Amino acid sequence: MNKIFAVWCKVELTKKPAWLDDFRLKYDLPYEYHVTLKQPCYIEENDFKKVKLIMDNLFIKYLKTKNITLNFTKLELDSDLDDSFIYILSEKNQELERIQKIIVKELKDYSEYEQTKNREYEENFRPHITIARKLDNVRFKQAQSELKNDYMCTGIIKEVILSCVKEVSIKESMDPKNRVVYKLERNED
Repeated sequence: MNKIFAVWCKVELTKKPAWLDDFRLKYDLPYEYHVTLKQPCYIEENDFKKVKLIMDNLFIKYLKTKNITLNFTKLELDSDLDDSFIYILSEKNQELERIQKIIVKELKDYSEYEQTKNREYEENFRPHITIARKLDNVRFKQAQSELKNDYMCTGIIKEVILSCVKEVSIKESMDPKNRVVYKLERNED
């Protein structure tokens, strides 16, 4: 039986504009704020143990790091007639880029992407949070008209998550039994 796995970072927004949560409720699905490191790929159910072992070893050897702070500073509109998105892109972060490259390299044997465009997202890593997704042309124009100029956010990554689901859905992604959580070390203040 095929499953879909992905690796992503949960982003805890510590600074965000007051309008953002209401905007997301209206134009996005209620996923947690996150940055995807390894895009969703199909695997055989029995391959998940191999993927988990790779991730376990990566965190032991290479990926122990302090919490990562990201500054989301650039609004981007990705327009397609029936599938438009709105993102807030992060400034460059060398540590996050390092982690993403290691994970993608070590999981290179798993590259049957759930969507073809995911390969490009992975190869051209541009960390962002999605604030509107899968909008048709009418809703996209409406969302654009409601955007504000104060969209900058700051977020902290404290954990990286390996998820494995039967289907890409909110219910599946939120189920703790479908997640392996890797905690980053705490920053020393």
